[in-house]
Amino acid sequence: MSLQTYHFLHLIGLILVFIGFGGLLSSEGAKRAMKWHGIGLIISLVSGFGMLAKMSKGLPEGAPSLYTQHWVLVKFALWLVLGFLPVLAKRRVLAAPLVVLIAAVIGAVLGYIGYFKPVF
Repeated sequence: MSLQTYHFLHLIGLILVFIGFGGLLSSEGAKRAMKWHGIGLIISLVSGFGMLAKMSKGLPEGAPSLYTQHWVLVKFALWLVLGFLPVLAKRRVLAAPLVVLIAAVIGAVLGYIGYFKPVF
């Protein structure tokens, strides 16, 4: 698959993740929305690693692997946080609107890191 296809799938996965977060605000559809959240997490993880593999093929020989870059590790850690946030809302550790706000901020940070690939 092309890099653009992986990128498109990654965005679709993230849209599904945030559909799940929107479902947290609904008392009726929260369980169904969490299914979309989980499907979106899987799609974004697989397509993200697919993009890394595709981008790694263009690196010169002897260059450090993209899998060990700090921006990749930070994105993976924030992906884990996005996966865990609905648990905090379900167990009423945090209010659902606050969880959605935190998810939106994390999503913005993930977008920034993915686009600019900063060096930490």
